[in-house]
Amino acid sequence: MPRTGGEERRSTIVEEAIRQFGREGYQGASLDQIATAVGVRKQTLLYYFNSKDALLEACLAAAATRLASDIASALEGKETYWDRAEAVIHAVFRLAEGWPEFPMFIREAGRLGPQAFDRFSDVLDPLRRRAIDFLQVGMDDGQIRKQDPAFLLFTLYTAVVGSLTEASVLNAVVGPSKSRASLRRREKEVVGFVRAAMQPVEG
Repeated sequence: MPRTGGEERRSTIVEEAIRQFGREGYQGASLDQIATAVGVRKQTLLYYFNSKDALLEACLAAAATRLASDIASALEGKETYWDRAEAVIHAVFRLAEGWPEFPMFIREAGRLGPQAFDRFSDVLDPLRRRAIDFLQVGMDDGQIRKQDPAFLLFTLYTAVVGSLTEASVLNAVVGPSKSRASLRRREKEVVGFVRAAMQPVEG
């Protein structure tokens, strides 16, 4: 169904807020700046989101929904454990390439404490549970090194998001062209790290 004008405006406000929360931080970004950037009055923004916290919550839900959708699409048709793991990495890096503020926003959400980040992780929880089950089955089959699947997932998440955050900082410092090359290099490094982390121990 096509979005109504009100839904489009709400979505535009959320997208701009994610950009500004990512660049300026939650405390640094203001509702006045966000409203001005999307061409509305602050009162109009407050009609859709009655507080800065409400806007942040909407941003967390939107970012998580976009991430879950991109990962789900990337996993279609992937059968092997490694193909699925690599597809997730590529999907997240492609998302960050087209949406540079995304990893910075996720880092900022983590800094705001568990209550804020829980809003993001709640949307991703079904995906997280499937990932843990996927890793456990791979370990039982001998295709993935035996270890705590939840801790392995956390380690992989940290590696991917950490690399993306550094690349986003580089983008702000040296510009998008050099940052894109750095992003490709970091993606390759993360793929190698994940492969090593999942590879069964021989012997």
